[in-house]
Amino acid sequence: DNTKDNEGEKEILFYFGFSHAVNHIMCTSEKARKKGAEAVRSIPSDRLLVESDVHASVDVALGTAGAAAYAAQVRGKTLEEVAECTTRNGLRFLSSLGSLSST
Repeated sequence: DNTKDNEGEKEILFYFGFSHAVNHIMCTSEKARKKGAEAVRSIPSDRLLVESDVHASVDVALGTAGAAAYAAQVRGKTLEEVAECTTRNGLRFLSSLGSLSST
């Protein structure tokens, strides 16, 4: 889950989400693109999420796929590896929300 028991105390753990639109398309300089790629590479695999960052629900799947493809490219992984990893992380994060409300 999204918490860690530390002698009876719950510690919130963090996830980091990246979108293709924000982390690649909007980075107009080479320096900004390099920093964005470094940020995506620096996140531990078990804390990485991807998101669409779009406003229209019809664009969510494409936006999320673009973010996963971007993360795969800069991390040197396959799209399938990143999709599996981020899906697992997303499900773990969402399932932890219920445990937080019962604290």
